[in-house]
Amino acid sequence: MATKPNIVIVGGGYGGIVVATKLESALHKTHQIILIERKTHFYHSIGGLRAVVEDGFEHKIIIPYDNLFKYNGKVVHSTVTTIHKKEVIVNTETKWGTRIPFEYLVIATGSTYPRPGKLTAENKEESVDELVAQRNAVRNANKILIIGGGPVGIELAGEIASVYQDKEVTLIHTANHLLNENFPKKMTDLLAKQLKKLNVKLIFGEFVKFPSSGIGDGLSPLTLETDKGTQIESDVQFVAFGVRPNTSIIGTLDQSLIESDTSRVKVRPTLQLDNDNYDHIFALGDITNINETKLAYRAGLHAEIIAKNIIARINNKKLIEYKPGPEVIIIPIGKVLFSSLRRNWTMVKLLLYKYPNNLVN
Repeated sequence: MATKPNIVIVGGGYGGIVVATKLESALHKTHQIILIERKTHFYHSIGGLRAVVEDGFEHKIIIPYDNLFKYNGKVVHSTVTTIHKKEVIVNTETKWGTRIPFEYLVIATGSTYPRPGKLTAENKEESVDELVAQRNAVRNANKILIIGGGPVGIELAGEIASVYQDKEVTLIHTANHLLNENFPKKMTDLLAKQLKKLNVKLIFGEFVKFPSSGIGDGLSPLTLETDKGTQIESDVQFVAFGVRPNTSIIGTLDQSLIESDTSRVKVRPTLQLDNDNYDHIFALGDITNINETKLAYRAGLHAEIIAKNIIARINNKKLIEYKPGPEVIIIPIGKVLFSSLRRNWTMVKLLLYKYPNNLVN
C-alpha cells in the first residue's frame, strides 16, 4: 500500500487545531495529517485569566491533545527548527525521523505574550504550577498592578477586582483611554466605568519605566516609576502588553517573507505565503500581516479558509480568499460579558461555538 502524503500543521493553538481537525475529517483516506506541537496540552487562553482567581480552574483550560483526532491524524510533540520547501526538521526523533516531508504545510505558530495570557511551560504539571503560583500571589497581595490597558489588562483587572474587593488594583495604560484608537470612545468609556465600579484605579497617559533587571516573575513587592514620576507600589505585577509574532522559523525558509517592521509573515488573500515558490504553504492567525485585530476567533476563520483551499488544490478547484470582517471584541469584566465594537451577534455565536464551553463559565 502506498504511503499517504503528509499535510503538516505547525502549532496547536486555536487556528492549528481547527485546520488540523477539518483536514483530517475531509482527507483522512488520502492524506496523513500531522500536527506538530511542542506542548503536551492545549492552553485555552481565552478563559485563562480566570485561573488567577478561581481555584481549580486551571484543570478546565489545560486540555490534552490526546483526543484531538478521530481517524488517523497524528500529534507530534516536538519543535520545528527549520522549514524547507518540502519538509520540516524537528528537534526530536519521530516515526519519520527528524525530517518530516509534506505535500502541504500550515504554519500556525501564533504569538508570544506574558503569562497568564499565554504560558511557556511544555507540560500540564508545570503549567498548573505557573497558574497556581500567580493565584496564590494574588490571594496574598494587598496591591496589584496591571501594566497595559488592552483586552487582556482590562479582563484581568475585572477578574481580580470582582473577586477581591478588599485589594487595591491599579491599571496603567500609555494611551489616554482604554484599548486603542481603533475603538469608539463610547465603548472605552463604558469599560472604564465598569472597572471603576469595581474600584480599579486607572492611570492613563503614562508608561512604566522598567528597571534594567526587569521585574522577574512579577510575584514580589516592587515600586515602579512612570515617565511622569508617579511612584506605584505593588505586591504583584502583571504585564499585559507586548505581543510578539512567532515567525522566526519562517525565516529559515525565506527571510524575505517576513515584514521587517512588524515581523509578521506576508500572505496572500488565499492565506498562502506570498511567493510563487511556496504556494503549497499557508499561514494563519497572529503571525499573518493581514490588517485586522489579532484575536483567537480570527485564527479559527483563517483555519476554515485554509482547509477549504488545501482541499480545493487537491481537487484542482479554484481557491477562495479571506476577507476580514467587522471588528468584534468580547471583553469579560468578571463573569459579565461586555461589549463589541459592532453588535454582531453572529460573530459572538461563532466564537462561543468554536471553542470549549468554559470560555464563559
